[in-house]
Amino acid sequence: MERLREWMRRIRTVAPERYVLLGLLLAAAALWAIILLLPPPALEVTAFAVGEGDALLIRAPSGRTVLIDGGSRTLPDVGERVLAPNLLLTGVRKLDAILITHPDSDHINALPAVMNALPVGMLLDPDLPCETDTYRRLLAKAEKKRVPRYRVRAGDSLNLGNGISLRILAPAAQLAGSGEDNEHSVVCLLEMKHARMLFTGDLEGAGETALLDNGADLRADVLKVAHHGSKHATSEDFLAEVDPTWALISTRGEESRDLEPVMARLRERGVQVLRTDAHGQIRLRTDGERWQVTTFLHDE
Repeated sequence: MERLREWMRRIRTVAPERYVLLGLLLAAAALWAIILLLPPPALEVTAFAVGEGDALLIRAPSGRTVLIDGGSRTLPDVGERVLAPNLLLTGVRKLDAILITHPDSDHINALPAVMNALPVGMLLDPDLPCETDTYRRLLAKAEKKRVPRYRVRAGDSLNLGNGISLRILAPAAQLAGSGEDNEHSVVCLLEMKHARMLFTGDLEGAGETALLDNGADLRADVLKVAHHGSKHATSEDFLAEVDPTWALISTRGEESRDLEPVMARLRERGVQVLRTDAHGQIRLRTDGERWQVTTFLHDE
């Protein structure tokens, strides 16, 4: 009993500064334990369900955001009714960049509404010859909102922080101004450590062949299938070069195009297919090693 009294007396005589230091050390230890229990920072890619069109959001752990395309051929007022509200619902308050792969309406007609809803840091596009009203409206909106516009070509790269990059693989400068828009779609590779995702716009035909001939390293865990699953894209040679585990198709489904040729090629290679017409909004997350897929209608 006497020992207990002596121990309590010693505690009461400890300087207040030592209590403060002890408290800070305990708080730091608790905070570090919480950090260790949290999941590692993840890179996220979200494919919005926009029918026959494309709209893909990249969110890096650094907080940087890139929207690749934004449009639909089948959903009316897709910008105001679908894309802008969903960006806000996912917590996006600004876009560091909008990257358009080519100026077809189903890739850009939602973007003026997005610019009305959110601040945009810059507009990136391949600057292909295009005189459509939809493209003119987009450029006019960018000018009104004072969004700077830059041309992208193979060899360019966006630094998203934490060692994450978005590298432009196509189009090559010498291809600009010739052939179909689809053949000159921007193709870009998202990389974080060992995780890779390839975005292909509407690439098909000569553009796909040119990319293969250039000898670029196209290997990717996830392939955003070109041209909404068109049978004229995603050839057997192209699939062999990419060798994906997952294939993501932004599409309205069989009612808008014949998907079976591409689906057959994907099945033959054992690729797991994600489709916005079947799965709804699709989110892919990676820590740089493994991918996790979450869908609105069904978790993979």
